[in-house]
Amino acid sequence: MYSHLPRLSAESVDKLSNFLIGFSTCQYELEISKMQFNGHNIAIRCQNCGYTEFYSKNIVGGEDKLGKILDIIFDKLPKIPQDGDNMKYLFAISILVVTLFIGSLQCDVKGVNAVPGETLSFNLKITNDESYERSIQPSYRAPEGFNGKFIYDGKEIEWLQLDANESKTVTFQLEVPSNAEEKEYFVSVYASGSITLRINVKMPEEPLEITPSITGIAIEAGDEVSFPILIKNKLNAEYKVDLSCLIPKNWSYRFIENGVEVYKIVLKPNEERSLTLEVESDSSADVKEYKIIPYFNKQSVDLNVKITKTHKGEHGKIKLKLIGKDGKAVGSARIEVSGFGEFFTSAEGEATIEVPQGIYKLKIMKGGYYSKEINDVEVKAGKTNDLGTITLEKRPYYAEVSVVNPKISFVIGTGNPTFRFRIENRGYADDTYKLSIEGLPENFYSKFKESQRSAEAISEVFVKSGDSKDVYLEILIPPNPKVGVYNLTLLVEGHYSVEKNLTLNLRGEYRMYFEPVGGMYLITTEAGKTAEFNDILRNVGRGATLTNINLTVSTPSNWKVSINPSSIPALEAGNSMPVKITAYIPADTLPSEYKLRVNIKSDQVNEQEEFRVIVKERSYAGIIGGAIIIAALGLTVIFRKFGRR
Repeated sequence: MYSHLPRLSAESVDKLSNFLIGFSTCQYELEISKMQFNGHNIAIRCQNCGYTEFYSKNIVGGEDKLGKILDIIFDKLPKIPQDGDNMKYLFAISILVVTLFIGSLQCDVKGVNAVPGETLSFNLKITNDESYERSIQPSYRAPEGFNGKFIYDGKEIEWLQLDANESKTVTFQLEVPSNAEEKEYFVSVYASGSITLRINVKMPEEPLEITPSITGIAIEAGDEVSFPILIKNKLNAEYKVDLSCLIPKNWSYRFIENGVEVYKIVLKPNEERSLTLEVESDSSADVKEYKIIPYFNKQSVDLNVKITKTHKGEHGKIKLKLIGKDGKAVGSARIEVSGFGEFFTSAEGEATIEVPQGIYKLKIMKGGYYSKEINDVEVKAGKTNDLGTITLEKRPYYAEVSVVNPKISFVIGTGNPTFRFRIENRGYADDTYKLSIEGLPENFYSKFKESQRSAEAISEVFVKSGDSKDVYLEILIPPNPKVGVYNLTLLVEGHYSVEKNLTLNLRGEYRMYFEPVGGMYLITTEAGKTAEFNDILRNVGRGATLTNINLTVSTPSNWKVSINPSSIPALEAGNSMPVKITAYIPADTLPSEYKLRVNIKSDQVNEQEEFRVIVKERSYAGIIGGAIIIAALGLTVIFRKFGRR
């Protein structure tokens, strides 16, 4: 009745064995999940892992017929333990599968060593042992993360058409996941037969071949060295490499590839790459040999740097050049070096700044340009950090106002004080500037002029980009201003506005005048008498009070003099004070002309004046005249009395 069932050949037994090995980890808990006999399909499912195998074969009949076939196969199996339907159907289905796969699957390689991320290739020989043409669907079962595909004639396939007794070689490519653990894995392949491949995943201790072309260099402290290093990936898989380096304190390093700094790379299978390790030494390093150890993941090599000269304790330099966008040098720019001081660029825009070793922040400022900050400027002892050419961006609107005479000390009554200032338009756009002054006292006025002699006042000026304009500011002072210091503010207002502080110190005109009343500079008198001079002391200055006025008189020897008043505490401008000087002339003074010198001293100004006194002889004419008259009278009387006789 079942004579059409084939006998189990030695080849079929081998196929059955491979099939059972593939399911060994599932403890044989299988079930027939789908049967379509007229539709060519049988599905066998593992209950533990959920894995499903599909097999195709023309089976004529229905479900009852398959069951009978399975029963007969199971009955014919000798020495199989009767431990339930699952075991029964396991072996029965296994044998049925073997009988259904009339063909063979061969591979010369049964096991390989691999690394995570590697793609493996296996050449499979698939044979159709039937006497008719067949379509075979190759499949595989692999652990999670393993991905495979079948390649034939350079293309990925899902089905393979085979003529009767024809064989074809198919490549099975299996990709090992990059995160695969290091252990042994099993992969089953099915196509007219089945095989199990053993994959031993293990990463070698030294996956890279590292070859430095230079291992030792001698330099001065602070210099930079370069070590060319060739690295080769010995794996058949991509290999990610983290780059690092162990260096002495205060040294620095970087890995360079094709002019670009790198710190992580990915090597293709068996790829070679050339890297350059650049190491910059500390300029304060002592004279000796230092160890440099670059790391490529866990692999490393030893390199050496010998310091032949140190710069410990020396200052370093910062060098730079400033230009505008037009390429012209920017001179007189101010450079602030954090924590150290200020420096300025030359007319050529260059600056060389000498500072102690350290890390600095630079702030560059120039009128008409946007300021620029440069952080983390490292200066090493005995070395120059050349920052190269730095471009400053010009502002559209910017003005600088420079006052020629920001402080004026002016004497009242000598005219009007005039300030002179220059407006420079340093922006790249033209601008108009309004002019004004703040802080003027009451009754003070101002006048802006284009020239010092101009009588016409202006209120604004137009200045082209890059040009400058001189302006005069005249302060109109009232007749009797108050002496003192006046703080003024000059306002120049355009798209960019500037304020400048001005100082006007008004000083009074200190003058005094001393004269006798009626212009009597000369008095005639006699010895033993007095000479009086009535004088006037006037403050003829402007806006200034004379203080602490003292009057003294220089006289001839033995003369006495009195001054009333001899001192005046203060005399305001325009006021006067009468002064009386009395000279006492000794009786024994010889007739002559004498001088009195009056000295007037104040805190502000001194004055001197001279008076003359003429001392004449004493007159006896009255006595003589009287005596003559008396004598004449006496002679007359005598003549009359005795003349007739």
